[in-house]
Amino acid sequence: MAQQAGQDATKGAGARGAARGAAAGAIVGEIVDDDAGKGAAYGATAGAISGRRQAKKAQSQAQSQAAAQAQQREAATDEQLANFKKALGACLEGKQYTVKF
Repeated sequence: MAQQAGQDATKGAGARGAARGAAAGAIVGEIVDDDAGKGAAYGATAGAISGRRQAKKAQSQAQSQAAAQAQQREAATDEQLANFKKALGACLEGKQYTVKF
């Protein structure tokens, strides 16, 4: 589930970054060079690269978080099983049964 969320975050990231970069590039290009088209092209390229990098970073963090949560669940399950065995052993030993786990 976390992997799917991470993949959804990367879909279209380059296009969103390109759109943002093109807008910023057009403004800068118009101010600096009186050529908004050229600035938009440069901005779109830089924005696409930046958008992809951010999306990959977000996906990597989501995967790390999912792995940590899985490890915590496993540890909690192991602890619950140990507590159950301890309680069962105490109950059965109270009735003079021998318990070995």
